[in-house]
Amino acid sequence: MLTIISGTNRPGSNTHKVATAYSTALTQLNIENQVFSLQQLPADFIVSDFYGKRSPAFQGIMEQYILPADKLVMVIPEYNGSYPGIFKLLIDAIPPADLAGKKTALVGVASGRGGNLRGVDDLTNAFHYLKINVFYHKLILALVREITDTEKVTSEAALKMIADHAAAFGEY
Repeated sequence: MLTIISGTNRPGSNTHKVATAYSTALTQLNIENQVFSLQQLPADFIVSDFYGKRSPAFQGIMEQYILPADKLVMVIPEYNGSYPGIFKLLIDAIPPADLAGKKTALVGVASGRGGNLRGVDDLTNAFHYLKINVFYHKLILALVREITDTEKVTSEAALKMIADHAAAFGEY
């Protein structure tokens, strides 16, 4: 099983549009996948699921999206030159042993020209510390507002990049 994580809890985000396009590309390759949006996190997540505590809602997320996944695709938007705090909280709430050894692809998304390259690099360092196997090809999608509309990724070039990346990660 492969889980795609849409790395923000912002409603209507371009990040989620990219995650959905990635899921479509994997489905076309007959690779079983599911999308987890940080909008699905419990509202009291930052007080209910840290320091040894675990809510039933977050345990359900772990059992559906994290534990059965042998591969993860992290679609990460740029927030203040790196990745969102809510995404960091998610990683901090998951026991490191539950992530160690998983294969992970990183997709950077930003409205600027950098495509969140800095955030993807920051995340790579953290994931190496956690013993997560980071796929060598990091997909960087810059100027994301120009490749999406109100509902989906519309750029044929971006969709091809996503499909090529999904195919390569599927073989990894």
